Amino acid sequence: MLYVAFDRLAALLGSTRGEAGLVVCAILLALVLLAERVLTRAPLRACVQALGLRSPAPRALLAAVALSMGLLACLPLLAALTGVELALRPNAAWLALGMLAQGGVAEEVLFRGFMYRHLRKERTFWRAATLSAVPFAAAHLALLWSLDLSIALLALAMAIAWSFPLAWLFDRAGSSIWPGAILHAVMQGGIKLLVDDSPAFQNLAIAWLALGLTAPWLFFLVLRDHRAAP
Repeated sequence: MLYVAFDRLAALLGSTRGEAGLVVCAILLALVLLAERVLTRAPLRACVQALGLRSPAPRALLAAVALSMGLLACLPLLAALTGVELALRPNAAWLALGMLAQGGVAEEVLFRGFMYRHLRKERTFWRAATLSAVPFAAAHLALLWSLDLSIALLALAMAIAWSFPLAWLFDRAGSSIWPGAILHAVMQGGIKLLVDDSPAFQNLAIAWLALGLTAPWLFFLVLRDHRAAP
């Protein structure tokens, strides 16, 4: 229900690239806070902290920033390989802020701070991450009707694969959504902030999604340590 509200609100406001990301994020945060408050009866301040809106562990934040910068640094190479001339949209700075709010903070609060955290309380990392991957992937099924099939399938595969690195970041960050929100926003916004009027742009988008499908997993498998509870 929370995701449907989030998705419909973004569609209603035409916020496909974060145009109204701050508004979408604010409304979703209010709804998730309400749900957390009703379910747990905890004080509002405790609910805010529980949803991951807290200071992250420095090492997790550094890991997310390093991987984000590495992914962005690959864009010029991918553009050269696919024959695309990179150009930012005129309002790229505003869209980047909107993507951080909508695609980063809002989605991470919903899927990691709320859903994964409740699953993780009495489950191992792998079980909780696997269970949380199902609705996270299901929420992206709508892409099959709105995007080219090859891009939509890659995006769906990435949604499934990213459930594990993002859940790992949430644990390692001390139950904070901020490292995951940064990485999530970069992966979504990295391609959406670019002018896409080139015939070869679809090839660049596919290459970017393929990179996003593999790079976080390599990073995650090298650095993982799932023995400690969050």
